[in-house]
Amino acid sequence: MTVVDEQARAAARPEEAAASSGPRLFAVRSLNYLTNHVVCHVPSFALRRSWYRRVLGAEIARSAGVHLRCYVWFYGPRQTRRDGFHIGARSLVGRSSCLDVRGGLTIGEDVSISPEVAIITAAHDVEDPGFRVVDRPVVIEDHVYIGMRATILPGVTVGRGAVVAAGAVVTRDVPPFAIVAGVPARQIGSRPEEAIVYELPGAPALFE
Repeated sequence: MTVVDEQARAAARPEEAAASSGPRLFAVRSLNYLTNHVVCHVPSFALRRSWYRRVLGAEIARSAGVHLRCYVWFYGPRQTRRDGFHIGARSLVGRSSCLDVRGGLTIGEDVSISPEVAIITAAHDVEDPGFRVVDRPVVIEDHVYIGMRATILPGVTVGRGAVVAAGAVVTRDVPPFAIVAGVPARQIGSRPEEAIVYELPGAPALFE
C-alpha cells in the first residue's frame, strides 16, 4: 500500500481521512509488512489461513487454501471486514498470486486459481482530475478455473464454471460456463454444464 493509495483512499472516502496518518497508519503498514513479507512465506496453509481470518478479518473456509507468496492488498482489517474478503470451501489460490481486497473480493467454492494470477478490485480513475482510486468488487463464482498469469480487473463477475485462459485480461463479466482468452478476454468456447460436479481436494495443513 503506497502513500498515493492512502491519500487517494482518504479523498474518495472522507470518513477514513483521519485513519490515513499517525498511529493507525503505522499499524496498518506494519500489518501489511507482516502479511506480505513474513506470513506469506510460512509453509503452513493452516497458519496463513488463520492469520487472514483472525488478523485481516477474512472469511475463509477451513478446506480452502492460499499458497505461498500470495500478496494480499488491503487498507486495513476494518475495511476488509466491511467490504468483504471471502474464499469458499476447497478453493485454492496459487503461488505468487495477488488478491486485491480493497474493493471487496468473493471467491466461491471449488475455485482453482493458478500461480501468479492478479485479481484487482481498485484502480485509479484516469479521467478524474484528482486521479482518485475507485473501488469495485470482484466476484468469482463456484467451480471457476483461472489460468496462470491471468488478470481480473475491478468490477468483474466470473460466472459459475467459467474458464479464464492463461494470460487473459478480463475487463467485463464472464457468463457461466464460458471459456475466455486474450487481451481483452473474449469468449472462445464453453464448458459442458453437466461436467461441473467435481469437488477439489482442498488444502493440506503444511508445506505449501
